[in-house]
Amino acid sequence: MTLAIVVPVKSPRRAKHRLEPVLSEPEREQLAGVMAREVFAAVTTLTMYGRFVISDDPDILEEGRRFGLEPLVDRIGQGQSAAVRQGFAAAWERGFTAALTIPGDVPAVTPRELSDLCTYRPEIEVVLAPDRERLGTNGLRLVPPHAITLRFGEDSFSLHQAEARRANRSLAVRDVEGLRYDLDRPEDVIAFMQLPRDTATRRLLQELGVADRALASTPPYA
Repeated sequence: MTLAIVVPVKSPRRAKHRLEPVLSEPEREQLAGVMAREVFAAVTTLTMYGRFVISDDPDILEEGRRFGLEPLVDRIGQGQSAAVRQGFAAAWERGFTAALTIPGDVPAVTPRELSDLCTYRPEIEVVLAPDRERLGTNGLRLVPPHAITLRFGEDSFSLHQAEARRANRSLAVRDVEGLRYDLDRPEDVIAFMQLPRDTATRRLLQELGVADRALASTPPYA
């Protein structure tokens, strides 16, 4: 199995609108950039694999290039599934027989976690790493890269499992601590800040006092 890692990254200028209750537009743009760089830093260490970043933002592509990722221009601009599909197709065209994608907003993931996910049970055609609520998909490894139809978005964890069953593909779920924490909503910030990992994203959120804003904006549980 020869594997490529594909990281789709939305332009920071359009990212993280659901954090608007706790972050200004410049703060959201800053956060998105810091998170992407932390993901690039984790991926760049895995030199035995192909490494790609796909985006429609030239600055993000150049940032990925500086970290050793091959830049791919998102020519469709229709969301995560379309971006990953383009990236996986590029990997397949370059001779990679497997592909792993993680988003650009999982800044706690470590190189060791990614390496373990890349090598986990290579005979399995579809490997899913869910988010902390087991609703979204924050890691997806396919053998081959076109093994199933991509269904990123709402409830993608269940949808990707359904696609694997529909395509009669072998399936495994792998819980990866650093991939459980993406940052889309104020409650995600609260959960992320409870994770005992020192990251640039954590330091930025502390500097901005975002956790306190998030707690104030999140309704208490009944």
